[in-house]
Amino acid sequence: MTVRIAAVVAVLLSGVASASGQILDQPVAVVRLTETVNIGQRELRQQARVIESQMGRELNLENRKELLDAQIAEVLIKQAAARANIRVTESELNQAIASQRQSIGQPVTDEQFRNIIRQQTGLGWDEYRSEIRNRLLQERFVVEQKRALFDSVPPPTEQQIRDFYDDNATEFTNPTMARFRHVFVDTRNATAEQRTERRRLADELLRSVRNGNKTFDQLIAEADDDPRFSGGDFGFLIRQESQQSQLLGRPFVDAVFQIEEGSIGREVIESNVGFHVVQVTNRRSARILGLTDPIFPGQSVTVRDQIRNHLTNVNQQRVFQRAVNEVVSELRSEADIRLFEQNLNW
Repeated sequence: MTVRIAAVVAVLLSGVASASGQILDQPVAVVRLTETVNIGQRELRQQARVIESQMGRELNLENRKELLDAQIAEVLIKQAAARANIRVTESELNQAIASQRQSIGQPVTDEQFRNIIRQQTGLGWDEYRSEIRNRLLQERFVVEQKRALFDSVPPPTEQQIRDFYDDNATEFTNPTMARFRHVFVDTRNATAEQRTERRRLADELLRSVRNGNKTFDQLIAEADDDPRFSGGDFGFLIRQESQQSQLLGRPFVDAVFQIEEGSIGREVIESNVGFHVVQVTNRRSARILGLTDPIFPGQSVTVRDQIRNHLTNVNQQRVFQRAVNEVVSELRSEADIRLFEQNLNW
């Protein structure tokens, strides 16, 4: 062990109280590949609490050792990636974040997306971006180190695809959904007086269509030049989708599904974000999909495509875990690691 590491460990084990009377954090590991990193008990306990809340039980000593091994692996790969000059550009980082944002399945504002991240991960925006960057760096390093393993992953066969479909056919369904166009008057951040004015505007827009003074197409076209409202195709609203219901409000979802296909709602519908004049253009009942059916109406991705992608990802994840294990084993043999397993007993 180097003098620097010995000095760090000596300080951490000294048990000397700070001026405020607090004991310094106890180390559970000191790791050095290119620089010394102390993994403290406080940090590990915080991670353990997150996992315990997700699992609904306390982690035993063996679980804590596994958690520590994972933390050591992360430190080693991060340092090795930096040593190998692995970089992630701002464009690549933003693309990865955009991909996660799209996975929500519905349009959300920047503020709504950040709130979702905070609720699901407990991370602030800068912390989240840092976590995504670290993940991309580490994944890229592992893939570059073990590229031959990934190149050898075979694609799933047609029989494997059919077997998977037969075992999981009831999982491939189109839920009850409705596609609609709308003229939308935004009420976010509006005062009570502004909301009243905007409700009056929405009522006037609906009345102009119902009286035959304007067509729905004309209203949507006018939205391009009138900053007071917007218009266009919303896409499909899924009745059972909890995130859509949370964003727009359950009363809005229920009101849309009361409108017949091809019809315009008789009243302005209020959502959590504004007032809507709605025209339902397509209704779909729930049904089980076949292998050649598109996953979602209007998309080109079929059930077969999704199964193929899923099986490919499963195979790649297996190979990735093998690659991580090999890389970490190689790095551990090179690194200076000191464990303090007695501090895992808390």
